[in-house]
Amino acid sequence: MIEREVLEVDILFVGAGPASLAGAIRLRQLLRETGKD
Repeated sequence: MIEREVLEVDILFVGAGPASLAGAIRLRQLLRETGKD
């Protein structure tokens, strides 16, 4: 049987492309605005 790693996350960015980077930057901005930094 294959063992699989389980990750319990709220948000997961897959890949290191421009869309993931933009999403991570925007998420950081939203967290700062809501005080959840």
